[in-house]
Amino acid sequence: MGTLFASTLRALVREKSLFIWSLAFPVLMATIFMFMFANLDGAMEFDPVPTGVVTDEAWDASPFSAVAEALGEEGDDQLLDVRHFADGEAAASALVDGEVMGVFSVDEDGEPVLSLAPGLQIGQTTDMDAIDRSILESVVGTYVRDADLMTSIARENPGAFADPGRLEAMFSSVDATEEVSLTHAAPKESVRFYYALFAMAALFGAQIAVVAVCWTQPNLSPLGARRALGAIGRTRTLLATLLACWLLSFCCLLIAFLYTRLVVGVDFAGREGLCVAGLGAASLLACALGTALGSLPKLDVGSKTGILTGVVCLLSLFTGLYGEPCMELADMVSREFPVLASLNPAKAICDMFYSLYYYDGLEVFAGNVALIGLFSAALFAVGALFVRRQRYASL
Repeated sequence: MGTLFASTLRALVREKSLFIWSLAFPVLMATIFMFMFANLDGAMEFDPVPTGVVTDEAWDASPFSAVAEALGEEGDDQLLDVRHFADGEAAASALVDGEVMGVFSVDEDGEPVLSLAPGLQIGQTTDMDAIDRSILESVVGTYVRDADLMTSIARENPGAFADPGRLEAMFSSVDATEEVSLTHAAPKESVRFYYALFAMAALFGAQIAVVAVCWTQPNLSPLGARRALGAIGRTRTLLATLLACWLLSFCCLLIAFLYTRLVVGVDFAGREGLCVAGLGAASLLACALGTALGSLPKLDVGSKTGILTGVVCLLSLFTGLYGEPCMELADMVSREFPVLASLNPAKAICDMFYSLYYYDGLEVFAGNVALIGLFSAALFAVGALFVRRQRYASL
């Protein structure tokens, strides 16, 4: 049996066409995704607001200048990207050209003045522009409010300035909420597409088993005819063949996974070991699917691989692989028809990776692996049923 396993594995490796969908496809698509989604994850990340300041004498004499400079200091909490202009004309020119979203200046009375970009003034804004406008208005509004409060305290209760701690408590903002993480890793939109890609690549690995099972059938392959006349029984032949198929499918997925992790840089939330275990389960499902299709009677190899391609492409539609509208469709089906969604093997593989990325516990991951195991057992049973019923009048 060991010799049969080794010979089958060597024969499969020599069949270069098998690596198109099993290895070249996920590597190529991962590379394409890397360029397509280069800006997707950072689209909702906050960047400091480009802000101009007019550094004239009034600005230097105003306490507001210290506030703006403090908000523009580099760091994790940097709010403004402060750019200095010697006069109002230079600042206005930068504002019109779109170099800055707003300009801070100080009038003759020492009051801060905010000038917004023309697009922000007339309301022709994107969501991020609206956020930038809100930030700039909040900076000025908060400063004016606090300055008025300080003036009122100085007029009505000057003794309060003798207690700096009390003043600090008055002007400090109270956090009414506590930030907690509901997911194992920070959510990224792009990872879902990579997980859907792995689901499709895993199922395309079933082509290896389709070809190998056809090689065991005497009516489809000269190799199958020779093996049928040999001393090794059909069960042992099929077992060695499927073991070789699983190993080759797993190796292809593993190479694609390593490329995606190390070259493309996809985040798997530090659970790469469990992801590899999941790849093993996905490879088993691919072998089971290939066995079921490969054992279909009265069809040649080309017809069986064609059926496989159509089935995999259809199942992958409901993982959201084909774009944002398909992702919304997949979410809708999962939400409105959860039982129907759970019957999709591609969705089970996709959700297996998804659960490792988002959930702290492993219960959901274990459930998806168990579901993949059930799919595999059912497909292996179908394949065994077809194989057992095949009889040949002559070879």
